Amino acid sequence: MAVIISVGGLTIIAAVIGMMVFIAKEAFPLFKAPSSASIGTFKQRPAQGLLLDESGKAVVLVSPREGMQVHRLPDGQLLSTIMDGPARPWRSQTPMQPRGDMLVQGLDGKLSLSTLKWVKPSGENDPAKWTLEPNWQGALTVQGEVKRLLHFRLSDGSGMGGAAMLRVVATTPSGLAWLESAVDETKPVVLNPIPLPSGLSATCALWNSDGRALYVGTQEGAILDFKMEGEPELLTRSEFGEPVTALGFTIGQTSLLVGGAKGKLAAYQQVRVNEVFQLQPFHAFPTLNGEVLGFSHSLRDKRFLAWTSTQVVVDHLTTERRLFSAAVDQTAQATIAPRGDLILVGSKDGQMRSWSLSAPHADVSQKTLWGKVHYEGYEKPDFVWQSTGGTDDFEPKFGMMPLVFGTLKGTLYAMLFALPLAIFAALYTSQFASPNLRNAIKPAVEIMAALPSVVLGFLAGLVLAPLFEKVAVELLLFPLTTLLCVLLLMPFWNRLPQKWRTIWGEGREVMWGIPLLILGLLLASQTGPWFERIFLGGSFRGWLQTAHGINYDQRNSLVVGFAMGFAVIPIIFTISEDALGSVPKSLTSASLACGASPWQTAWRVVLPTASPGIFSAVMVGLGRAIGETMIVLMATGNTPVMDWSPFNGMRTLAANIAVEIPEAPLHGSLYRVLFLAALLLFAFTFLLNTIAELVRQQLRKRYESL
Repeated sequence: MAVIISVGGLTIIAAVIGMMVFIAKEAFPLFKAPSSASIGTFKQRPAQGLLLDESGKAVVLVSPREGMQVHRLPDGQLLSTIMDGPARPWRSQTPMQPRGDMLVQGLDGKLSLSTLKWVKPSGENDPAKWTLEPNWQGALTVQGEVKRLLHFRLSDGSGMGGAAMLRVVATTPSGLAWLESAVDETKPVVLNPIPLPSGLSATCALWNSDGRALYVGTQEGAILDFKMEGEPELLTRSEFGEPVTALGFTIGQTSLLVGGAKGKLAAYQQVRVNEVFQLQPFHAFPTLNGEVLGFSHSLRDKRFLAWTSTQVVVDHLTTERRLFSAAVDQTAQATIAPRGDLILVGSKDGQMRSWSLSAPHADVSQKTLWGKVHYEGYEKPDFVWQSTGGTDDFEPKFGMMPLVFGTLKGTLYAMLFALPLAIFAALYTSQFASPNLRNAIKPAVEIMAALPSVVLGFLAGLVLAPLFEKVAVELLLFPLTTLLCVLLLMPFWNRLPQKWRTIWGEGREVMWGIPLLILGLLLASQTGPWFERIFLGGSFRGWLQTAHGINYDQRNSLVVGFAMGFAVIPIIFTISEDALGSVPKSLTSASLACGASPWQTAWRVVLPTASPGIFSAVMVGLGRAIGETMIVLMATGNTPVMDWSPFNGMRTLAANIAVEIPEAPLHGSLYRVLFLAALLLFAFTFLLNTIAELVRQQLRKRYESL
């Protein structure tokens, strides 16, 4: 038997350690540093536009004289040349957008829009057998001279009568100008000047996602935000601190990337302040070596590429981490693959260099996990958990603090309800109750431990939560009315005849508490509506909102604490009752013989002596509350907010794992962050058990002399 017990214990320890090692193995890749490697180089004629295929096996080089050429990577073999399109050499062209859209001004001065499409035979991975099909649209005649095309935006036609409209911003000999036209317009289109504040000269410009706003960078270091509905209207002006040389977007086109002549790199967003939209700087990145020439962004996450003539970097918007940096020579163009895993740089002499980039969890860092982060659309940094969104350009928010906070909050409310009830019930049952009553109470409480968590959560969410909402005021008044009844009737207790006090039997005087509770409940139910009408303006929820700015959620912390308390009470009660019942009778007899009352004996002798066991019971109950899943999942709003209000819900680590794991892609960032949450629960449990054992040993040494 000794061998069997030893083997069983060691097997359990090995299983727990094995689970912890597995969880840690799945979580630790989150903190692996990004890595990159040079793939190769090849020589071609200088290009003014680069576009990488999604797979990273082919690249499109755009040149005003040669048009479009498709090359295989990494050797640079020429696969095809696209000869159609506007008459060459092109006068000007916009930077090629990540999806392959480009606006070109041909030799004849007309504007044409190109949309690229790859035709790939099913299952064919050889780019030599792919076909690049550019779709050229329109041939707009422009009245006036265009020096340089800066940016264009093609709307989808929503809100503009259903017609898709092309908006273009360009520089002219007289300054910055813009035009708006249908793509297939046959009449000449007029360039409209954009009036800049006195003393400012534009260097770059960028339309927003719907083409109704225009951002302009100036030589004087100002960023201008124009409203472009009708006549251009200057909304805001932000100071960048140095000449603005490049503007760009990250995926989603919400965050505006700004680069300066001295290498300054920052991100801005448009927020509403006092009913007025303003450009707000909300991310800053390490400075580059030299003038920022341009941007390119990934179509998978918030990473983006920026380059100067001597340096190419890849940064991540949310984490502000630098994922890649390389020294280059005479850079003319650079781009990042749609997946963000390949970087291609072209120099002015036609030298093409490529790198691979491995950063699968670029959106996770120590700061995003544990610190306040300034996310897109937020006015200030905050702790946020929101792992998924409705679109691909969603910015994942993996803040663990709301989950840790929710775990502690749920545990606190559960223990506030369960701890006094369980310990005092154990004290009464072991020291004051008659044997028959003890034999009835203890099995009944222990049976409570057999109630499934899902049943308790179901009852709490569908029965208790609506009931609490109806009688919230009465529920809050109930402890006060019960205490008032006790205080009012206490003077009459000593005047009752002995036979009335023990009418329920010796050791069953607690039964008198039942009519007191009923009386307190009746008094609360009668005074609750009156109290709400007189002092709370007739609505408790309205009073919370207007007077304290607190929203009352139907599934809140009170409901969770009450339901989870029922799951914790049997554990604490059983272990505490056993500890209290194990106190030697000689100690209690000696105390009573010295003249102490039964209550004094229980409070000053029995309770301290049993404190190691009671403390262990509390720690076991605490661990049960921390790891509870189904009750929290069903009985609370499951919202990851950081608010101690008992009228709001929370989201715990355990409940978050249960909610998110079905939607987590295998080995993705969310998948590994959930394993990190599981590792955190393990750490909490280990820490609690360690502290509990240390305290228990100290208490045992202190009272072992008794």
